[in-house]
Amino acid sequence: MSSIADSLSGLVKSAGIVLAGTVVANILGLLAEILIPRALAPATYGRLGLAFGIVSAVSSLAILGIPNGVTRSLSEKESAHDELDVLRSGYAISFAGAVLTAAVIYLARFEIAALMDDPEVAPLLVAFVPYLLAFPIAKVSVGILRAEERTTAATLAERVGPRMLGLALVAGLIVAGQPVAGAIGYWLSFSIVGALLALYAVQQHINFGSFIARLPKRETVHELWSFSWPLAAAASLHIMLANIDIIMIGYFLESESVGYYRSIQPLKQVIFFFSGSFAFLFFPLATKHYSQGDFDGLDTLYTVTTKWIVWLTFPAVLLFTLFSPAAIRLFFGTAYLPAAPALSVLMAGLFYRVLVGLNGDMVKAINRSRIELYSAIAGVVVNVLLNAALIPRFGIIGAAFGTVVGYFIYNTVEVVAIYLAIKSHPFSVAAFKPLVPPTLVGIGTLVLISQQALGLLAFAGIGVLLCVTQFVSMILTRSLTDTDLLLVKEFEARFDIDLSWLTSLIRRRS
Repeated sequence: MSSIADSLSGLVKSAGIVLAGTVVANILGLLAEILIPRALAPATYGRLGLAFGIVSAVSSLAILGIPNGVTRSLSEKESAHDELDVLRSGYAISFAGAVLTAAVIYLARFEIAALMDDPEVAPLLVAFVPYLLAFPIAKVSVGILRAEERTTAATLAERVGPRMLGLALVAGLIVAGQPVAGAIGYWLSFSIVGALLALYAVQQHINFGSFIARLPKRETVHELWSFSWPLAAAASLHIMLANIDIIMIGYFLESESVGYYRSIQPLKQVIFFFSGSFAFLFFPLATKHYSQGDFDGLDTLYTVTTKWIVWLTFPAVLLFTLFSPAAIRLFFGTAYLPAAPALSVLMAGLFYRVLVGLNGDMVKAINRSRIELYSAIAGVVVNVLLNAALIPRFGIIGAAFGTVVGYFIYNTVEVVAIYLAIKSHPFSVAAFKPLVPPTLVGIGTLVLISQQALGLLAFAGIGVLLCVTQFVSMILTRSLTDTDLLLVKEFEARFDIDLSWLTSLIRRRS
């Protein structure tokens, strides 16, 4: 798959499958994340969220960046013998890191709880240790499926399966009067169920008998580690960037504030619905274009992908930014309304991560993994300094602002580095023009109904209005090109949907 047309074809199919899986998984996940805080007091929910936040933060450090290294190495390897050696190395290094990290968490549990000024955090940290041990198996296995372009298997294993079983578990335990156990079981299912499903999918193509019988070659371990260690360091910093706000809220404020802030984390994930859908296959495709020296194709892939992610994401970001109190009240109840301003700050600010496209995957694809490390260092330093200054004064709104600025620095450094390396950037006028009309419609709607309490139907109706406005704006602003027409045709062919009316409309308006 070397031409840009072939790459876009594969990207459309993969994005469609991952998007469907992501939508289903996030609906299931949102249901669970609504059930859990409604069944728990904010302080209890905050304590659980703090313990899981700590464990999930160190879990990405524990796997040492190996899953991305496995994906990139397998995308370049040609012999089955080389592939098996990469797999052996990947599982061995990441699992060893996870075991060591789990031991540290267990031994330091009381010290961590004392630092958070909450002794009840200690036993919760122990409860989440199985998450750490299963995490490397899940991530490396998905990395293998990603390199093999087995989108459906990876989506079911990583996204749909764990949340489906996790939702059933948490609902059953809440009904049985055990909401704390339900929350723990739900979060554990992310890695444990994901590991079992992904490992089953991988073993369909691999003879694990011969796989386990040999140790990995030293040169393969060295090659994998050389690519992955900057990603490991960057991953630890990236996870700090994503979780340091919760940890610092736990340090400076009371458990209720952690609960408020933790409750909005599932909602901000709507920003990454479409990014994650395109990212699954974007990385290996971008790696192939770079390896073949096709920089024009790589630039086109980067720009077009970014444009569509921006268009598809913006209506949801606008909805949750402007109508955050209604979203909090509908999903979590009035007890969590103090989180609404922080949600607005996070949604509006983190949209910048969408505007810069899949820059993290681009950095890995062009074999500049150290850029990820340097940019993450800059983002984390800014984030920590701002959190320390703003949380004591402004509470969770200060934490949200610190996170937004930290990510802005992080992503800007990566975009500049990518441009300096290959003269490619994700920005285009066509990506921005269609955003103006939905913004005006959203603000106008907010002004008109500012004194009204929105129900679920009204909230959904505003979302539909913004989506329709976005689509019409894409047509009227003449933002669709021949490359976009190719994407629509590929979508039409891949999923057997008649979109001739849309292609005709694009041709007339382009």
